[in-house]
This record gives sequence, C-alpha cells and structure tokens, in this order.
Amino acid sequence: MKSVKFYIVDVFASQKYQGNQLAVFLDLEDSLSQKEMQQITKEINFAESAFIKENKNNERFIVKIFTPEYEVPFAGHPSLGTSYIIAKFILPKAIPNLVLELAHSDIDITIFNPENLDDSLFFMRQAQPEFRDTFTREEVSEGLRISLNDIDTSFPIQEISTGLPYILIPLTSLAAMERLSLTFDSLKEFLVFRNRYRTNSLTGHTTSLFFFTKETYESGNTYNTRMLLLENNKLTEDAATGSANGCFLAYLLAHMSPQINVTVEQGFQIERKSYLYLDGKISGGNYQLNVGGRNKLISEGVWYI
Repeated sequence: MKSVKFYIVDVFASQKYQGNQLAVFLDLEDSLSQKEMQQITKEINFAESAFIKENKNNERFIVKIFTPEYEVPFAGHPSLGTSYIIAKFILPKAIPNLVLELAHSDIDITIFNPENLDDSLFFMRQAQPEFRDTFTREEVSEGLRISLNDIDTSFPIQEISTGLPYILIPLTSLAAMERLSLTFDSLKEFLVFRNRYRTNSLTGHTTSLFFFTKETYESGNTYNTRMLLLENNKLTEDAATGSANGCFLAYLLAHMSPQINVTVEQGFQIERKSYLYLDGKISGGNYQLNVGGRNKLISEGVWYI
C-alpha cells in the first residue's frame, strides 16, 4: 500500500492550538497525482494543505498548495509552515535561508534562529503587489450589508494581490469588526457582479475580503484583522492569512508610510489567536514585503493512499 509521511503544524501561533492549521505532506518522490493531492486535502479539510514534491540540493524545494476545492498558486501560512517542516525534518542541518518554488513565484524564506526552530520567527518575502480596483464606501456598505458608519474614511477600499486577491476594507473599531455579519449569498452576489468569483474572474480565483482596524485586543499589537472568504459553498473565516497580510503590508506602504514594521492580530474573533509580523519598505518603486510568524508542531503520521 502506498503511503506518505505527514505533519500537522499551527502557523502564526505563539503556542499550540492557536494560529492557522496546516498539513504538510512529504512526497519527495513525486508519487502523488494531482487528483490524489486534492482528495487528501479535502479529506483533512484544513484551509490548505501543502505537498513537498522535490528537494533541490537542500536549498530549493518544489511545493504545491491545495485548498479543499482546488490548487492555489500561493498561500502564506502554508509557505511558513512548510519551511518549518523542511528545516526540522528534511535538512541535515537547519539553515537561515531557503527557497520555495510555488506555482505563482519563488518565495524566499528567512529563518531567524535555525538553532531553535520551535521558537524561531520565519519570514517569507512575497512577490510584487498588483494594485487593482478601488471601491466606494457606499457600494461596499450596500453590497455587504455593513453600516456606512462602520467603514473608516481614512483609508481607501482596494483590491490587491501578491498571488491571491483580497479586497482590503478599513473599519472604524473593534466593535465594528465584531458586528460583521456577512452571508454567503450577499458576498457571492457582490463578487459575481464585479467578476471576482472563480467562475467569472480573470484569474479563476475568488477574491476574498480582508478587514482591518487600528483598535486591538492586545496593547502590543498594531492592527486587528479578519479575513472572510467563500470556500466549499460556504462563508468561512481564516485564522491567520499570510498572503492577505502581504497585501495589507503593500497597502500600508502605499497609503501610509514607505517603511512599515507592525504586529497584526488575527483570528481573535474565532478563538484562534494569531500573530503576524509585517516588515517592509518601498525602494526605487520595488516593494519589499516580509511577513513572519512562529510555528508549533502538533503531530506527525503516515497517510495511506
């Protein structure tokens, strides 16, 4: 019977059972087909699962990432969690830098403390951002059934992608974040009408929503955020979203300051506390987008195919 080794890790977590869950499968012989990887991801039913498909001289690794619905070209917490598994279980000795070859682009990974992987910060350098359409407060308020007074007028509402697209929506307060009560039907209608649902978008991917406010639950954090998406024909919330926070970092650099270093709390509203560290700058029109966090190992096992 064919089998592969797998690990479960919590990403962007300060301790176990926080952050975003990830399953990482070791398939260095490239034995799993596209169909099998999709079936496995659907069976484990995390937001994403990652498959390590090839080791190139212990420096570069080919990785595929799936949601329960389809393969994605890039995702944030799978990039960090997979790098942690590579450093801990594949490399003969942990090194400070490695590269993941993903479908969208190569992702540079920096490991701050290779000698203590379980407490080390892992940072990924994301691809250059694409700044797409902006939206009015009125159309977002009406389309998503959010009170106009809850939308912060200090910042624009804009779609950005570093591999996956997000509409970034500023809210006025934590109370406004907690009042969010979107429905599947209203969000799908909003996206379909604007050609941002997977069946009619140019990219074949559904655009997700990323809300943020300057008010936080914990005083050491800079922003509170929530990411809502349509997946498997339902509305869900992500506990920690590295790709969205890369877009958020680009947004802050474009609209606030050419150099940013902040801590983001996410997942607090769904009791999966997550901490994401954003560090970036604009230099000569080039965006340096670094998103980091810690990883906590949960389990390991064998998956029978």
